[in-house]
Amino acid sequence: MEALKILIKTMETMVDAHRRLLDLAKGKQTLLVDGNIQELQSHVYREGKCVEEIQKLEQIRKQYVQVCMEQKGIQANSFTLEELIEAQADESSRITLTKIAKQLRGIIQEISKLNESNQKLIQTSLSYIQFSIGMFAKKEPAICYGPNAKNRYSNMLDAKI
Repeated sequence: MEALKILIKTMETMVDAHRRLLDLAKGKQTLLVDGNIQELQSHVYREGKCVEEIQKLEQIRKQYVQVCMEQKGIQANSFTLEELIEAQADESSRITLTKIAKQLRGIIQEISKLNESNQKLIQTSLSYIQFSIGMFAKKEPAICYGPNAKNRYSNMLDAKI
């Protein structure tokens, strides 16, 4: 029973960590729109630290799911959270685990949507940058004289100033 309490506490901590990651993703979206690159770099660093924390919590969660299932006399290499919920005899434990799992899934879906949106913003910015560079690097015919003159192109960025 102690393992189940630790598991529930770990999962509640995971919900909090995912909420922090969601807030960071929302903040990143604002930074992308504003074009604040320096703040974006530190923001991405904080996101990385949050993801590391979530990964550690996930390992602990897996470990305690395994322990809880072994205490029930069920042996296997790995178990899903749904299998753990089904194996619970105590109704309050089932309800608590189901509620936490539902919260986690909802937050993860929101994070995924925001990450897709942020990715589109980055792609749009890159397209604009490539377009801008293309405007400056437009090739113009170079004027050549002599019998070996060919139609050569120069671009604005190759010119000496």
